[in-house]
Amino acid sequence: MRVAPDKIWQPDIVLFNNADGNYEVSFLCNTLIHHTGEVLWVPPAIYKSSCIIDVEYFPFDEQICSLTFGSWTYNREELKLDFLYSDMVDFSDYASSSIWDLIDGPAILTEDRSRVEFQIRIRRKTLFYTVVLLLPTIMMAFLNVTVFYLPTASGEKMGLTMNVSLSIVVFLLLVSKILPPTSSSIPLAAKYLLLTFVLNVITIVVTTVICNIYFRSAATHHLPSWVRSLFLEWLPLFMCMKRPNRKNVLRFLKKRHTPTETRNVGPGEAVRIENHHPHCSMHDTRKIQHACADLTPDAQRALDAIEFITENRRDEEINKQMKDDWKYVSMVIDRLLLYGFFAVTFGGTIGIIASAPTIFETVDENQNIKRLKYLYKLNRNYSFNDTYQPGIY
Repeated sequence: MRVAPDKIWQPDIVLFNNADGNYEVSFLCNTLIHHTGEVLWVPPAIYKSSCIIDVEYFPFDEQICSLTFGSWTYNREELKLDFLYSDMVDFSDYASSSIWDLIDGPAILTEDRSRVEFQIRIRRKTLFYTVVLLLPTIMMAFLNVTVFYLPTASGEKMGLTMNVSLSIVVFLLLVSKILPPTSSSIPLAAKYLLLTFVLNVITIVVTTVICNIYFRSAATHHLPSWVRSLFLEWLPLFMCMKRPNRKNVLRFLKKRHTPTETRNVGPGEAVRIENHHPHCSMHDTRKIQHACADLTPDAQRALDAIEFITENRRDEEINKQMKDDWKYVSMVIDRLLLYGFFAVTFGGTIGIIASAPTIFETVDENQNIKRLKYLYKLNRNYSFNDTYQPGIY
C-alpha cells in the first residue's frame, strides 16, 4: 500500500556534515507499506557534503569523504539504526567520474548505533595533471640545467635563466588556483615547483659569477696559483676535460721581472742583450762596440721601434693567454655545475614524485565498480551460496 509521507511517522534523518545548508528532501514521494508492517520510503535527493582534503600527494592523492546520517532530534536511546542489506554503499546507480576513480565505499555504525557513516574512498585521475602540470615542470627543471652547457660567449645564459624563472612563477600561480587553500601540508607538485624555483635562483646567482670570471683579464685580476692548479689541472682531469694544445708565452713573465742585461756601447747608450737572437751580432759582447758604431741614427731608431713592437706583442700574447685561462676556468666551473645540478635535479625529481604511495598503482575503475556491486549483492543475498568469480557478474 502506498501512502503519502505526511500521513505516517518518519524519523528525521539528516546529513550532519551538510555543505549547502539544505537538510530537507526536495521531493516527497509516497511511502510503501508492506503487509508485514515494514515501511519503505526512498525519496530522491542530492546531498552536498564537505570533507577535509589532504593535498600532500597532489596530484597522486587519495581522499576519504564521509557522509554521516542520523536523527536530528531523537537520541541514541530512542532511535537505533541498522543496515538493510549490507554494511557498504550501494553503487548500482553509480555514474563514473572523469576526475576521480572510485576505490571503496564501506559503512559503519557510530554513536551507539544512532548514526551511520558512509566512507567514500576515491583516488584522483592523474592523466590531466601529469600532462598539463608535471611534465612541463620536469622539462623546465632540466631546461634549467642546460644553462651550464650554453657557452658564456653567446650572451644568452642570463636570458635563458630568467625565462625559465618566469615560467616557473606562472606554474606556481596555476597550482595555487587548482588547489584548495590549506596550510596543513604542502602539495607534492608545489614541492617540486619550489625545488625547481630554488635551483633556478641559485642558477641565476652562479651564472652571474661565471660571467664575471669569463670576462676577467690580466689588467684587472691576477690568477692565483691555487686557482690555476685546481681549475686548470686537477678538475679538468677529474671531469675528463682536455684543453687544446697552445703556445705557452707565460715563460716570458720571469724574464720581464728579472734584471735585463744591458751593455754600454757609447756615451748614454745601452743595448738590451735579451732582445737579440743568439746568432745576431748584437748578442756577442765582442761585436757590440763595432756593430753599434756602424749603425746610423735611422737604423738605431728602427731598432728601438722593433724592440718596442716586440715588447708590445709579447704583452698582448701574455694578456691573451691570461684571458684564455680565465675563460677556461669559467668553462670548468660550468661543467662542474652541469654535473652537480643534473644530479640534484634528477635526484629531486625521483625523490619527490616517487614519495607518493600510489604513484605506481593503476586503477581499473570499471572492474572495481563491478566488484563493489557484486559484494553488495552478495551480502544482500547471503542466504544463497553465491561465489564470486572475477569478470562475471
